[in-house]
Amino acid sequence: MTHGATAATVPRDGATPPLVVAHRGAWDQAPQNSLDAIRRAAALGCDGVEIDVRRSADGGLVVIHDRRLGWRPVGRLTHEQARARMRPGQAPLLADVLDAAAAGHLLVDVELKEGGYVEEVMALIAQRLPRDAYVVTSFRPGVLTQVKRHAPETRTGLLLARRAARQAARRLHETGANFLLPHVSLLRTGIVEWAAGQGLASWVWTVNDEDTMRALGADPRVAALITDAPARALALSHPVDLADSRE
Repeated sequence: MTHGATAATVPRDGATPPLVVAHRGAWDQAPQNSLDAIRRAAALGCDGVEIDVRRSADGGLVVIHDRRLGWRPVGRLTHEQARARMRPGQAPLLADVLDAAAAGHLLVDVELKEGGYVEEVMALIAQRLPRDAYVVTSFRPGVLTQVKRHAPETRTGLLLARRAARQAARRLHETGANFLLPHVSLLRTGIVEWAAGQGLASWVWTVNDEDTMRALGADPRVAALITDAPARALALSHPVDLADSRE
């Protein structure tokens, strides 16, 4: 069911459902940001997965969300030290996650949590995924600017939390991002309408309740739902696909 990155970053037509992107993988039965969560997302029929990338003290590009594990920053832990502080299966290497996503025909939303290793990440992605199989997102304008500098063809998205909504226009101008990723709490601010006025699609995170899923599924300005409940989102937005998969 995967859509290419270019098609996923422009407003969709009314007959096409939004992408269902599993937030940190499908982790109802597996640890988040684990290889098992990526594989489960593929087995469910998700269109994509969102993952978080950091660099460990020994230079490993690892898939971890939190900046600190306990009181230690991830950047001051080796990969093995980070793994030891997490659940079994967590903190996989980015290369292994990209390979699992490719095997599952998943679009990958690679969120870069910080700067300093953009060039390394982009080189690794280029080795493992075709151009239309990934997007790169970040809250940090400087990181997205670096991505465009190293790989101008990359589809990039600007993440917005509530506290940064008023800076959306400035940040978009700085980054040249191709689409916007507002948090679900920003929907009442008109951010989706504003983004559409700029010619940009929205990927809304984290969309977990059914009423919001239905509303956004009917809004062609929303290209993707990033959700912690991908099975529920798929049942609402891809009912025919799910019926076919059971036959």
